[in-house]
Amino acid sequence: MTTSRSLILLAIIIYSCTLLWIEWSTSQDYVRNFFTDIKGDVLFYAVNTTLSAFILWSTALLFGICLLFVDRVQQPREFFFCLSQTIIFAYLGIDERFLLHENLGYWLHRNDAYLLLGLGFIELGLLTWLGNVRQRSHKAQVFLISAAVLFASMIFIDAKLPSRLLFRLSLEDLTKLWADLCLALFAWEILLEKINRLKSINESNLIR
Repeated sequence: MTTSRSLILLAIIIYSCTLLWIEWSTSQDYVRNFFTDIKGDVLFYAVNTTLSAFILWSTALLFGICLLFVDRVQQPREFFFCLSQTIIFAYLGIDERFLLHENLGYWLHRNDAYLLLGLGFIELGLLTWLGNVRQRSHKAQVFLISAAVLFASMIFIDAKLPSRLLFRLSLEDLTKLWADLCLALFAWEILLEKINRLKSINESNLIR
């Protein structure tokens, strides 16, 4: 078993034991807070948050798969780029589901949109430093630029428009969802590049 699989298995074991311990030390009613379904007064309650978190975690998974195609010794820059993207998008999925930056903004008495903007600048730095964006396919570049424009639009809507303005809430969350989708497509294009490169190598070896 590989190290990554062992770590995932260990994390799930610790998680399961923790929840069993919580029920043993408290009650079933208390532990139900961690097992409860997401439900509300309408069908498809919180569907946009669920979809957004799913896309973000899918993006993390795509970059994680990319790591399988990268030689850490021969391609250290590409390896650390894919690793950083896996970590960032896994975190963003957690943030989307559990309101991390919103709670942090509340504790710090700051507009939480600017905290998310700070993470956006970190991502921009990683793309510039490690991402090798100019060498990516045209489709990958288009998806990345589209995601950046949509992300900037979401930040502007969240930070500047009145909270009760018509369409403000829908536009904020929908631009975020579309930005997430474009980033997932960006990751997909990078994975396709690696798969096609591997196919080309195998075909060349067969010809020889």
